[in-house]
Amino acid sequence: MSPSPDAVEAPHARVLVVDDDPIVRQSVRMLVDGLAHARVVAVAEDGAAAVERVREHRPDVVLMDVRMPLLGGPEATVEILRRVPETRVIAMTSLGTEDALTQMIAAGALGFLVKDRVFEEISPAIDAVMRGDGFTSPRATAQLLRRFAEQAGADDRRGAAARFELLTPREQEVAILVADGATNPEIGERLFLSTATVKTHLEQVRIKLGATNRAHIAVVVDRAGFGPVLS
Repeated sequence: MSPSPDAVEAPHARVLVVDDDPIVRQSVRMLVDGLAHARVVAVAEDGAAAVERVREHRPDVVLMDVRMPLLGGPEATVEILRRVPETRVIAMTSLGTEDALTQMIAAGALGFLVKDRVFEEISPAIDAVMRGDGFTSPRATAQLLRRFAEQAGADDRRGAAARFELLTPREQEVAILVADGATNPEIGERLFLSTATVKTHLEQVRIKLGATNRAHIAVVVDRAGFGPVLS
């Protein structure tokens, strides 16, 4: 007799850890291997090695340091997603790396972890990107939004507001919840929508806002004046 669906164990997320610090690599590897549904299949010491490891191992998730010699995180992310588009990249950053984080958004990263919070956040981050959601550490969100606020002039804000007005009322609700850090299931629960319907709205939001991912949506929503209030 076949086991019930509840009895079937979910497959492990296959993870590549990329960092130029061997202590960080080992620490993150131990954290991931201690999770119930993830395991490390390879490590890399820089972006160039990460591209090669992705080609060899085709991991589900890449935990990518942002600043590295030879090839940095943003450049490596672009190359990895060009070669293996289904890979989910999660950026790992230290405080004070806002410029590199904005480049990671443009490169297509789905998640953002602050290294001093990695112990608490690595499990929900991997779970989120494996579901097709994004994950942004609250501290990374604060970094990103403050940097964009510093860089955004009146024209940028007017442009973001104009794009936000292109959204339907329901799409605006979805975009605001994304900016607040809600996952697709949480958005569905809040708005009484199926997950499939949320994904449909989210794709329209992404297209209309000209955004590459959830973090980019959050930035546009914040520029338009509807983002979360930061302390």
